[in-house]
Amino acid sequence: MADISIPGVSDKYGTNETIQKLMEIERVPLTREQEKLETYKDEQSAWRDVNRRMSSLRECARSLYSFDNPFSSKLSESSDEYAVTAEPTRDAAIETFKVKVLQTASADRFLSGEIEKNSEVPEGTYTFTVNDKKISFNWKGGKLSDFSAALNRRSNGVVKSSIIGVSGTKQTFLVESLLTGSENRLQFEDSALDYALKIGMVKKSSVSRQVTLGRTNSELESIPDFIFSAVKSADGIIKAPPATGFKIPLPSISGDNKQITFELTLNTTESTTVQKPAVAEPVMPDPSRIQYKGIIIYNDESEIGYTVDGEPYDYIDPVENNEIVYLQTSSGEIALEPVMAENTKVKYTIDPTLYENLEAIVIKNRNTEKTVTLSTPIISDINSTGDYEPVNPVSIAGDAKLQYEGINMTRPSNKIDDIVPNITLNLYEASEKPVTIKIKSDTDAAKDALINLVGYYNQFLTEVNVLTQNKPEIISELEYLTDEEVEAYEKKLGMFSGDTTLTTSKNNIQRIMTNNYIIEGNEISMLAQLGISTGAASGSYNASRLRGYMEIDEEKLDSVLADNIDEIKTLFGYDSDDDKVIDSGIAFMLDRNLQAYVQTGGIISTRISTLDTRISSTETSISRLETQIDQKESEYRRKYGLMESTLSNLESQSNSITNFSNQGNNN
Repeated sequence: MADISIPGVSDKYGTNETIQKLMEIERVPLTREQEKLETYKDEQSAWRDVNRRMSSLRECARSLYSFDNPFSSKLSESSDEYAVTAEPTRDAAIETFKVKVLQTASADRFLSGEIEKNSEVPEGTYTFTVNDKKISFNWKGGKLSDFSAALNRRSNGVVKSSIIGVSGTKQTFLVESLLTGSENRLQFEDSALDYALKIGMVKKSSVSRQVTLGRTNSELESIPDFIFSAVKSADGIIKAPPATGFKIPLPSISGDNKQITFELTLNTTESTTVQKPAVAEPVMPDPSRIQYKGIIIYNDESEIGYTVDGEPYDYIDPVENNEIVYLQTSSGEIALEPVMAENTKVKYTIDPTLYENLEAIVIKNRNTEKTVTLSTPIISDINSTGDYEPVNPVSIAGDAKLQYEGINMTRPSNKIDDIVPNITLNLYEASEKPVTIKIKSDTDAAKDALINLVGYYNQFLTEVNVLTQNKPEIISELEYLTDEEVEAYEKKLGMFSGDTTLTTSKNNIQRIMTNNYIIEGNEISMLAQLGISTGAASGSYNASRLRGYMEIDEEKLDSVLADNIDEIKTLFGYDSDDDKVIDSGIAFMLDRNLQAYVQTGGIISTRISTLDTRISSTETSISRLETQIDQKESEYRRKYGLMESTLSNLESQSNSITNFSNQGNNN
């Protein structure tokens, strides 16, 4: 029996191999387009890598001359960080000063007497005030724990309460202010006062705890070299016009819980000084002359001086002096905090225990065009809160007390930002001796930024060298590369050989990094002076050094940063024409040069966009060719199938004839 041949299934005549060979020829254009597509994609990926390297270098360069540049960063050092630390801003001056913490600011914390654990808080309106802040709510009555939770929910950063267990059946109730400073006294009102009295948290004061000083002029005294007649005290306010002064005698103050407080304001006044008006020197008239028969007779200069209100005028220049408040002690006068801002109240809180034999408060207004206004000083008991006083105070609201360069100062908070410009002081505890605070440049941040710049620069250079040169040693000499990075670079080696875009960019950036920038007043004019250079001229011959990679001499860099950080800052960005805009320097030039490459619509963006168009066009061609090839293969299989069918029929007929012939012969 003859073999059965099924077209398209069996391959009796070798048509499948024939079709495959024919299709290999047909696929040549498709293969060519596919290879072209891969090339375009590889090139696009390479351009994106270049763009990433350039963008990183540019962003690093921008950070070196922007407002947030690392050369302006400041650090602080404290000789006693447990007592006080400092937080400088970027505008803080490089300086060293001393601060002695006499007392940290505190808040009122009042503890009740012992109360039963199952006791309840009566219903009512409970009001708690701290200075001008108030917490008030209606309570329907209930457990102390529920009351404490209700108060804390409404606290809003003003007050806080807690329950402290004393024994199995007893507990105490603690209420505290969350605001420090002598002005922020905790007070109870309405039902809160009744309950505080009931549980022994506060009690009514038995005696008056406040004395007002200097209420009238008769309670003030004159001081030498200052006018006293123009000083006025009335209605709790004392006014001292320009060139006036006075003192307020202090009574003997006993006890450790006393303080003296008053507020002072310095205002510009329209009036001039009382004794010596600050007006322009007058121009006296010309004495003139007469002529008679050719003889000229000159008048003498006037002997009458210029007067103001009938008094001889004494010419003076305007005076500004911010040292106004002094304390008189048996050993001399002590200057208190200067008044640095006009039209701003400065509160003075004086602790008599800090001074030996305190005798008087002295006010000296040396200014010629400013008036001093102060509230009448008050001697008070720091434990007093109006008509009531705490029974078991854990702490009493008080101001922070410190000495800045020997000047006594008070502040309501332990975070102080108005003594040293652009520096915030953080007080933690009293110090036994003055603490030295040193403000210095953050050289570590600057060093890290420069190391990053060199790193990004070398990465960019590596990328360009690999893409533009077909030299395997460029990759092999970079010993820090991982196996994956080596493989990726080998694929890109020489991809853009002869591309002027990359070689031009590389040359420009190398020139910027090695140029000499002459800046008036600066000794540092190039990176090599910082210990940053190619190193090509030092040591033995090294091919990699000749490729332009930068190296860092860290020891030299540390030394220069420590001594010349301002010059280094200027080296990377400075204003060459005094228009308040940076227009030169290494970082500025790098930023401006790289901008043309990496910005939207820039050189690299255009290259990537062009490749996008080519990739899209090639993908369309591939799709069309694949369709054509599929159709061609189907056509080949159809035709060869028909051929196989025809051959099979012919073979079948031939076999039939042969069989018929054989049967005839047998018969």
